[in-house]
Amino acid sequence: MSIDNLNFLDDGQSIASTVSQLHRYFKTTYSRYKIQRSDLVSKLESAESDEALSVKEELRELDQALALFGILTDSLSAANRVLHTETAAKAMGISAELYAVHLEDEAEQTAEREAAQRRIGNA
Repeated sequence: MSIDNLNFLDDGQSIASTVSQLHRYFKTTYSRYKIQRSDLVSKLESAESDEALSVKEELRELDQALALFGILTDSLSAANRVLHTETAAKAMGISAELYAVHLEDEAEQTAEREAAQRRIGNA
């Protein structure tokens, strides 16, 4: 079985390492949002009534983001642990594309560049 499109990977990066990086990214973002939430709660305690409504709205939005990033962090944590177990490596074979270093060929680089150009053009 082959993975057809790995354009999202940087040179020298495996899918397993990408999962690890995504886990760290979402975990760090979650932590930053928790700090922001704490700051907002402190701000709410001393806010006037008209400012309190605005802070409460910010808290609601932040709580939604925290829920999303919490789910992503937990999911990627589980995936990261499973992918890096000896059992998974044996079952999939350490030489599986999941663990293999990915080096883009020229066609993949061109396709990625064109996709980026289209995204910039649509922004």
